[in-house]
Amino acid sequence: MAKKKRKRSWLQSLIAPEPEASSDKDKQEEVILQPALRQIGITDCPICKREVAVFLTKNSRPFINCSFCSARIFYNGRESMRRLKRKMRPVEDE
Repeated sequence: MAKKKRKRSWLQSLIAPEPEASSDKDKQEEVILQPALRQIGITDCPICKREVAVFLTKNSRPFINCSFCSARIFYNGRESMRRLKRKMRPVEDE
């Protein structure tokens, strides 16, 4: 039968710090941050003509999200993707 962990009172938590359980928690794994969506290039917004980033969706479809005019444009057709590729400047991967 497993031992029940004894609950600390609010007074004990104010006075004494929480006791450490084991040394396994001392070993912390390195956290690697990755962006949620992959940026593939930069182009001009078709609405306000400011520079915006071109991202790929989960289904590998390009889209832009302009923070200035709030336009969100998805490029789903073959012809629209071809035109976007012609206008877009690619971004180098680091």
